[in-house]
Amino acid sequence: MLQEIYINNFVLIDELRLELLPGLNVLTGETGAGKSIIIDALGLVIGDRVTNDFVKDSEYKAVVEAVFDVSSNNEVRVFLQENGLLEEDGLLILSREITPAGRNTARINGRIVNVSTLKNLAVNLLDMHLQHDHLSILRPEMYLNYVDSFSPGSSDILPMLQIKYNDINKIKKELEVLELDEMNRRQKSDFLTYQIDEIEKVRLHIGEEEELTSLAHRIRNSRKLLEGSERLLNLLYDGPEGSNAYDLISMSVNICTEMGEEPFFNTLQEQLEEFYYLLQDKATEISSYRDLLDFEPGLQEEVEERLYIINKLKSKYGNSIEEILRYLENAREEKLMLDNSQEMKQTLLSEKEKLLEEYHNIAAQLSEMRKQGASILQDMVNKELIELNMPDIRFEVAVEVAQEVSSSGLDKAEFLFSANPGEAMRPISRTASGGEISRFVLALKKALAEVYKVPTLIFDEIDIGVGGTSLTSMALKIYELSSSHQVVLVTHSPQVASYASQHCLIEKKVAEGKTSTVVKNLNQDEKIQEIARMLGGDNYSELTLEHAREMYTRAQNQTA
Repeated sequence: MLQEIYINNFVLIDELRLELLPGLNVLTGETGAGKSIIIDALGLVIGDRVTNDFVKDSEYKAVVEAVFDVSSNNEVRVFLQENGLLEEDGLLILSREITPAGRNTARINGRIVNVSTLKNLAVNLLDMHLQHDHLSILRPEMYLNYVDSFSPGSSDILPMLQIKYNDINKIKKELEVLELDEMNRRQKSDFLTYQIDEIEKVRLHIGEEEELTSLAHRIRNSRKLLEGSERLLNLLYDGPEGSNAYDLISMSVNICTEMGEEPFFNTLQEQLEEFYYLLQDKATEISSYRDLLDFEPGLQEEVEERLYIINKLKSKYGNSIEEILRYLENAREEKLMLDNSQEMKQTLLSEKEKLLEEYHNIAAQLSEMRKQGASILQDMVNKELIELNMPDIRFEVAVEVAQEVSSSGLDKAEFLFSANPGEAMRPISRTASGGEISRFVLALKKALAEVYKVPTLIFDEIDIGVGGTSLTSMALKIYELSSSHQVVLVTHSPQVASYASQHCLIEKKVAEGKTSTVVKNLNQDEKIQEIARMLGGDNYSELTLEHAREMYTRAQNQTA
């Protein structure tokens, strides 16, 4: 629901803040007072184009801001979450700023966005009856949704249809992969065979590259490693008797043994004996390592060649042996699929035919349901048109066969409209805007009140050209619509104004040679006075005032 509009430095408005309520919000005032300016400002926050003449004072920027309560608007909240635009306390703030140079900035909850994002969000916030661009309700792609809302059982069967549709599309994509021409298929299979053979003949194993790299390092440094091993072995074990670590530790153990039962030397003897046996073990390890440094002639060339081959494969198939082996497995699977493509293709085609048969059976059931829903919707709209004193207007909901299979089934819906007897039925989307289409839209919105999810409806002089009993019927119909939607209405009609939940007077003030627009929320007495002005002009009589009071009272009694 639209809670508040803030406008600053916009056309005739210096600064204006308008709070709106649930129900019917009526804006009235003299022609040229600025009622439509407020509607124009609202148009900006839902993505309308900007013009330079919007800025009132060229020294400052123009600002338009609208605050919405979206706490119960799931469509909007999902949109915000998907686009990373979080609302606080269920509130949403849309704004546009226009510089004197004509540059403009759009924001959602303070975050700068492009205008298309603003437009995509706005279709779930409000519907402005100004021109066809804003008539969200007359978007042809929505017609089938409206029909489904009145089709008994469609809510159960439509998800089943969508699952079948998705399964069919999945198989179609798999078939597209298979349906390469035969030459390309053979070429691809031959190339995969070459790649598989190239990898397989090398007989890679995980960890091999690390082992070979370590071995190559030992071979290249074998002389240095051999000399170090010999020196270390001499120092620890094989050196001249009495000068290596093993002999010295042995002599130390003997000395501790000679010290008899002295506890200190007993403990020291045990520790030295551990060193003694450890040196034996390490000497054996060093000797074994030294023996391994006696490499066969040509081993270094073999290792380097093996590493070269591995690096060559890495340059083609992955950054490691693990990635190369993973590529090999994928290549085997792809080749198997290509080699068996005909068999797989026949299997997929059979499965597709089965799914299509199931899809068409479900779609046929849905089509029957939609015919019932179309009839219900058509009757409801025509009933509303009769109550609006428009019995000559004809409205039909045509459910026709769609050109393409879709997740919505095999149908498309068209809304057909004829304004006068003998006039051919035409799609509403091709019907020019006018008094008839305005009242028709009102009838359609009233019929769809429970299923049309846009919470706020804006009408700019929808009642223009309508008078007498028709106008009274229209006023009541607008009020009835405001019981399920918030309605904001610019009107010159006293009959419509008398039904207002909130009545705002838009006035033009002149001060110090400057003209500006101001807004005033009217109390009951002021509402009656404004209705009298709308009936008889500024110099209305007491009789006109009494007529206005009677009109207001009658409207309030009808809605009580």
